[in-house]
Amino acid sequence: MAQNRLAMNGMSNAGVHQTPLRGTALCTSDLSWQPLVHAILQDCNLVTPEYEMKWNAVYRHSAEPDYSAMDRLSDFAANKALAMHGHTLWWHESIPKAQLDGSNGEFADRAVDHLKTTVTRYAGQMSSWDVVNEALEPAHGLQGGLRSTRFLAALGPDYIALAFHQVAALDPDAILVLNEMGLEYASPDAEQKRRLMLALLERELVRGTPIGCLGIQSHLTALEQPRAHPELRAFLREIRRMGLSVMVTEMDVSDHLCPRDRRQRDAMVADTYRAYLDLVLSESHALAVTTWGLADHRTWLNRFRPRADHARQRPLPLDSALRRKPAWHALQKALFSPAPDADADATASGNPWETTR
Repeated sequence: MAQNRLAMNGMSNAGVHQTPLRGTALCTSDLSWQPLVHAILQDCNLVTPEYEMKWNAVYRHSAEPDYSAMDRLSDFAANKALAMHGHTLWWHESIPKAQLDGSNGEFADRAVDHLKTTVTRYAGQMSSWDVVNEALEPAHGLQGGLRSTRFLAALGPDYIALAFHQVAALDPDAILVLNEMGLEYASPDAEQKRRLMLALLERELVRGTPIGCLGIQSHLTALEQPRAHPELRAFLREIRRMGLSVMVTEMDVSDHLCPRDRRQRDAMVADTYRAYLDLVLSESHALAVTTWGLADHRTWLNRFRPRADHARQRPLPLDSALRRKPAWHALQKALFSPAPDADADATASGNPWETTR
């Protein structure tokens, strides 16, 4: 594990392209299916706990924290020499209901205690941490585009700096990530969020907040994600100029707009993986690319973004029988091929589903 931590920190300071770690989200239930475990070990060198580290998962069964499920995943990663990404410490959607009671002062104490307890328990075992997740929501109309959350209400706008300083003091060798959704899309709302993220990062870095990496979730939709995307390209260049690394933290490609024919939609999903990663890897110091699951049998998209024809989604590298799909090959080629010429890609035109390099 120490070697993995050192490798990731080394990449964050590198001036040359290096192959990012390849990761997947997993749950304790995944450990019971040995063919899936074998596929994870064959394809990945980084794992992310999908639920087990979230605050509400730790308090799922009692008023006292229960880290037993997370311990299983941490032990698995350590025994198999996998890097592990800590997901997530402060997220507005993972607050236990019991912790919402009481005053803002009481909530602040509980939030800081949870952060300290979790980081202390796994310090030295995580290669990186999602310290704060989804801090921005321009639609809420608050200063700086901050999302209206209990963290903001209880701790004030300095809550991001507080969280990062606390984690840095407890686990100084880990890469500390600010993770965000919706930065990847081609819409006025996404562009506004990109502008606000740049301003937030500039503000925090100037004041010494130890943010080392921007996490870009990358929940994409085939037929909607543009190939060239000059706005995203410019954004990533600004992130790189700030000296920050990038992690693709939760990637999948929804096929809910694609034709029912499996070959067609698998090809569209694969092309979206390849084009998107070609862009991101050519414009950033990317430390890792993690898909939100490895195989289609348990994707969250079937519940939250079902297809109109009720067919099962196929958004991940492997199908439900753990067979490699075109998306698997696209991911491999993007990670292990030489980085494309960014300026040439930015001016490319033509069929958006035509693979070019």
